[in-house]
Amino acid sequence: MTEKLYYIDSYMSEFSANVISVTEAEGAYEVVLDKTAFFPEEGGQSSDRGYIGESYVSYVYEKDGIIYHRVDAPPVGTDVFCKIDFAERFDKMQQHTAEHILSGVIHALYGYNNVGFHLGEDIVTFDIDHPLTREQLDEVENLANRAVFETIKIETSFPDAAELENMFYRSKLDLTENVRIVKIGDVDSCACCAPHVAYTGEVGLIKCLDFMHHRGGVRITMCAGARALTDYREKYRNIKEISAILSEPQHTTAEALRRLYADYEKLKFELKNARRAYALSLADTVSTERNFVIVLDNVEMDELRDFANKAVSRVGGILVALMGKDGDYKYIMASSSVDLRAKSKEINQHLSGRGGGHPQMIQGSAFVDLKTIKEYFGC
Repeated sequence: MTEKLYYIDSYMSEFSANVISVTEAEGAYEVVLDKTAFFPEEGGQSSDRGYIGESYVSYVYEKDGIIYHRVDAPPVGTDVFCKIDFAERFDKMQQHTAEHILSGVIHALYGYNNVGFHLGEDIVTFDIDHPLTREQLDEVENLANRAVFETIKIETSFPDAAELENMFYRSKLDLTENVRIVKIGDVDSCACCAPHVAYTGEVGLIKCLDFMHHRGGVRITMCAGARALTDYREKYRNIKEISAILSEPQHTTAEALRRLYADYEKLKFELKNARRAYALSLADTVSTERNFVIVLDNVEMDELRDFANKAVSRVGGILVALMGKDGDYKYIMASSSVDLRAKSKEINQHLSGRGGGHPQMIQGSAFVDLKTIKEYFGC
């Protein structure tokens, strides 16, 4: 059994230990120490990283009470000095403690339970077993941050079985022994193995960024502390730039964008009608008893189809309507006299293309130049 120093002091970033074993594993090495402050991957939280001597620790996990440290090279000697990446550790302590506070508030307000948790390098999510609205989350967020402002002391303990029976605490698992309880005043009491900050004030700002329906409940994306500051800075830079582009005060950019988008939708509709009118007027200029190849500029597939539907009656052979450029054309081919579905395989072979449809019309792509297409159709 590895002695877990992170239970004694979650702020411990440096320690000395004895090497018990070193084994090769998956192109690296796994080191077992007699004691460690490295927190292993557990409970939805990724492991600590750092150094054992000069050997870089990239991953830590626990199996049967033994903690394994994956390193890039075997450490030198048996008495080693170890150092954790404490900036990363503290960030995770902030996020994990914030999740406890939020989950505790949600349970107190609504009786809902936390049924999942993931603390990654970029995002933190946790799952609640009932739906919540944005308004409810705002209330939860307010109370969670109030708990931060009150700088509540966070206490950990290992109650015995008798104490546990008479104690309320949140837990995703049915635990009966070696249960570590993390208590945050009257805000939350939860079974948890991870390191946490000593006082809620160290969490900093707690922000629920987003939420989505998930398995009958809700998955909440959150951040706290330094991550919340980074998130705010990035969003501030974006809103400031949008404000400058729109020549609009920052607090009214959403309304300005709604007006701009409404104008955009109107112009898009008008442009579509103009392209369709152009395609239909161009169809009136077509007249031939042979095959006919034409490239339409600045149209979409709908307008190309409108053109083909109107112009096909004015072409005796195959009408080939194209949009795009040499080497990357989209086509619609139509005919009143040729079974195009039967001929589509041959056409695509000659045009290095793909596509299909029905006897009167096929649609697809051609990856050759215009000269090759015209030569094939004798135009």
